[in-house]
Amino acid sequence: GFGVVLPLCTGMSVALVLAALRDGLPASSQRTEQRRDVVLWSRIDQKSCYKAVLSAGLTCIVIPTTICNGSDEVTTDLDAMEQSLDKYRGRVLAVISTTSCFAPRVPDRVDEIAKLCAREENRGVAHVINHAYGLQCGTTCKLINRACVVGRVDAIICSTDKNFLVPVGGALVLSPSEDVINNVGKVYPGRASAAPIIDLFVTLLSMGLNGYRALLEERMRLVTLFKTKFEAVAAKYGERPLVCPRNTISFGITLDTLGGGSETSYFGSMLFTRCVSGTRVVPTGQTKMMGGKEFLGFGSSTVGYPHSYLTAACAIGLGEDEMEEFFRRLDKAFKDFFAKQKKKKERAEKEKKGEDAAAALTEEDTSTQEDALEELADKVADINV
Repeated sequence: GFGVVLPLCTGMSVALVLAALRDGLPASSQRTEQRRDVVLWSRIDQKSCYKAVLSAGLTCIVIPTTICNGSDEVTTDLDAMEQSLDKYRGRVLAVISTTSCFAPRVPDRVDEIAKLCAREENRGVAHVINHAYGLQCGTTCKLINRACVVGRVDAIICSTDKNFLVPVGGALVLSPSEDVINNVGKVYPGRASAAPIIDLFVTLLSMGLNGYRALLEERMRLVTLFKTKFEAVAAKYGERPLVCPRNTISFGITLDTLGGGSETSYFGSMLFTRCVSGTRVVPTGQTKMMGGKEFLGFGSSTVGYPHSYLTAACAIGLGEDEMEEFFRRLDKAFKDFFAKQKKKKERAEKEKKGEDAAAALTEEDTSTQEDALEELADKVADINV
């Protein structure tokens, strides 16, 4: 394989790769009547990839996902992908699939998508894989290797900060084709900072191959412990884990007992104020506008996901002490949330009782006044007699 390190984050690297693929098309494909200006994107609710397609001056067609039977997983809808390939035949520049994502979304079936792109009727359709933080997961790396063997893969884009613990600002672009990598290098405009490359180089020299492998092994050791503790906290407050066995980095628990809507979002803010970063709290029914398109159920990568939920990742670089501290703060956030809810309920009940008492007192005063008036009327009548 071949590769290049870009001084750009993952989203801008996706845009650059798409521009390189368009630039590498035969001259006949760049005529107005035959222009390939459409990208099919298997929906994943992370804004950068969608905005990358628009930044490249292309039309993004969002391919809906589906909820798997027997689990909580949200995954590729291959039938919808195939239908869109037929509908936009001759206009599709590339398909973008994703292997690293937040639960309940699981990695796309990139091997099946690679087979679709390799079909004769889909000739000329490139396949770009957003592998942002997937290098740390052996399962998804094997899935990509299989996709390269059984079908078409043009580019694999990985983030340097998420996989190698360096500062934000760099990405790796890998490809089975040397021409793709050369084209990516050619379309980069102007000069670039060497900082991301130097950061990666120094970090790799510092940790060495054995050091990096040790980090990967430590992550795998912590995964089982992480899931167990996450499930324990969820069960303590009447929730359950999301069943997403094909996502081995990001894990989720339901938040159905919090009340939904603004209450669920408030729980997310409680975590943030307790310096818990990296978690995602997603209430049901969120809507988001991006590039003029409305995304229903935003955050869950599908329409009508049945649960509000919280996700957290067991990623490379996580230490056991940090993990323990995270679960301690998560437990305290749950405890504080329900304590505040209880106080809020008690206050509402007190206010209601006060209103009822005031209403009863007003009624009693009115009744007393009416009795006094009747008594006065009787006295006046006696005097007149």
